[in-house]
Amino acid sequence: MKKKIVIMSMLCLALTAPASGQSNEVDSSYMEPVVTSDVMLQSLQPTYLRNVSEGSGWDRNWFLEVKGGTSAFLGSPVGCGDLFDRLTPALQVGVGKWFTPAVGGRIEFQGCQFKNAEFATMKYQFIHADFMYNLTAFIRQNELGLSRWDVIPFLGIGMVHNSDWSSGNGSGTNHPFAFAYGLEARYRITNRLHLLAELSGMTTMKNFDAIGSSSRFGDNMLTLSAGLSVTIGKVGHKRIIDAKPYMSQNEWLLDYANGLSSRNRYLTKRVHEDEQCMAEYRKILEIEGLLDLYKDRLTDKGHTKIKSLYPKNDYSGLNSLRARLANRGWDGNPNTMPRAMQKRNGMEDTEDIYSLDSLFNNSGVTDNAYLSAMLNGQEYIGAPIYFFFHLGTDVLTEKNQVMNLDEIARVANKHGLQVKVIGAADSATGTESINDNLSRQRAEYIRRLLLDRGVDDSRVYTIYAGGIDKYSPAEANRNTCVVLSF
Repeated sequence: MKKKIVIMSMLCLALTAPASGQSNEVDSSYMEPVVTSDVMLQSLQPTYLRNVSEGSGWDRNWFLEVKGGTSAFLGSPVGCGDLFDRLTPALQVGVGKWFTPAVGGRIEFQGCQFKNAEFATMKYQFIHADFMYNLTAFIRQNELGLSRWDVIPFLGIGMVHNSDWSSGNGSGTNHPFAFAYGLEARYRITNRLHLLAELSGMTTMKNFDAIGSSSRFGDNMLTLSAGLSVTIGKVGHKRIIDAKPYMSQNEWLLDYANGLSSRNRYLTKRVHEDEQCMAEYRKILEIEGLLDLYKDRLTDKGHTKIKSLYPKNDYSGLNSLRARLANRGWDGNPNTMPRAMQKRNGMEDTEDIYSLDSLFNNSGVTDNAYLSAMLNGQEYIGAPIYFFFHLGTDVLTEKNQVMNLDEIARVANKHGLQVKVIGAADSATGTESINDNLSRQRAEYIRRLLLDRGVDDSRVYTIYAGGIDKYSPAEANRNTCVVLSF
C-alpha cells in the first residue's frame, strides 16, 4: 500500500509540475523568432534604379522623322539684303534609333532651295549622320522609360551638294564636307508618336554657293522646322530593378527561418523527453494494476491537439473481437454472462457456456451475419489499421505508428489470425511504375516489422495496390493498410 501511495504521489507531481514551472523556464539553446516587420513577410513591389536602363536591342526604339520649315543662307559676301530676304522652304526627313533613353543616332536628309548672297536661287541636298543626347531622358519617365518632354542637342557630319554650282571653268560638281548641329525639342503625344520642333545649322566651305575659297569654312545654313516622329518596332526601355530591398528581405528571412528551426529542434527535444517520461509512468501504473484507473490523467487534455490529415484508426471492431474471443459462447444475454465478467461486475456466476461455433450458428445473435462472414473469410476482423509514409519514401510520417504493430502481432499470434498487408502510393504524384514500386516497398517494410515481432511468415501476405486516390487529402493515400481475418 505504501508503494502505491509513493507511485501516485510521483505521478501527480509530474503531471502538475509542467503547468507551474513552464512560465519561468529559460533555455538558451534556441533563438525565439520575433517578427519585427510585417513588410518582411510580404511580397515586395519592384523599385527601379534611377537613371539606369538596359541597352535597346536592334528590334527596339527605331524612329522616323518628317519635318518642314524654313531656312536661310549665311555666307560671304554678305550682300545687300538681310536674313529675312534669304528665307526659303526646307524639308527634313530622318531615320534613327535610341540606344538608351539618353543616347541616340540618326541619318537625315535636308534639301530644297536657298538664296545665296547675291539672291540667286540654287538647289541643294544635305545628308548627315548625327549623334543625339537627350538632356531630360530620366525626368518624369513612364513605365516604359519614356519622358514627357525631351530636349536633345545633336552634332553630326555629312556632305552637301549644290545642284546649280558651277566654277569659272564650267565645271558643275561640288560636294563639300559639312558639319551639322542644332537643338531638337520633343513632346510625347503617345508612346509611339512625338511632336517635334528643331533649330539646326550647317557649316561648310566658302565656295558652297560658288563664291569664295574652297579651303576655308564660311558658308552656313540656318533652319527652323517642326514635324512628327513615329517609333518603329518595340517601344520603350527596360528599366533595372533595384535588388537591395530583396537582398535585405532575404537576409531577414534567413535569420527568421533559422530562428524557427532552432525553436522546432528545441520543442522536438521537449516532446521526446515528455514521451519518455509518460512511457515510464505508464509502465509503473501497469505494473501496479492502476493503468485503467488513471489512464484519463495521462491524456493531454489541457493542450490543443493538431488535427491530423489522415483517417483515424478505429480499433472498435478489433476490441470487440478480443472481448468476444475472451468470452467465447456468450450471446449478449445477461442471463448467460460469462463467469469472469460476472465476477468483475460483482454479479452471480452462471454455468451456461457456449462455444464459438454455436455462437456463429445461433440465429438469435445480432451480429450473426457479420460473424459468419468473418468465419468464411468474406469480412475482415474489425477496422483496417493504416500506416502513413512521407512522400516518395517508405519512411513513416510518425515513428510511434509502429506501436500499432505490437498489438497487431500479439493478437494475430494469440488467435492464429491471418494478416493482409496492402501497400499503396499517391497517384497524384509520380509515374505508374514509380508508384507500383513504392507500394511494394511500403508493404514489404510493414511485413518485415510484423515478422520481426514474431508473426509467422505463412500467415502474412502482401498486396501492392500501386497509386490510389481513395482518400482526401491526397497525402492520406501514401499508406499501407493492415487487416486481420480468420
